[in-house]
Amino acid sequence: MTDTEILEEIRQIIEKQFGIDHENIEEDMELDEDLNITDLEIEDLLAAVEDKYDIKIPEDKAASFIKVADLVSYVYEHINKSL
Repeated sequence: MTDTEILEEIRQIIEKQFGIDHENIEEDMELDEDLNITDLEIEDLLAAVEDKYDIKIPEDKAASFIKVADLVSYVYEHINKSL
């Protein structure tokens, strides 16, 4: 799976959970500032990502996801390790 495919899937998860049109979600957007996703909502987003990709994101890692790209990179690195 490519990082572009992961980005598109994460955009769709964000759209489904937060009602933000996936066409308006860019990789360099900040989760809190640009997309108005709160810390609590980020936890829900991470849970959905964990379920989608069958990975575990440590709680202490959550604060490092500032931009959509940070989450895409993390998923890309971790799903490709398990293949």
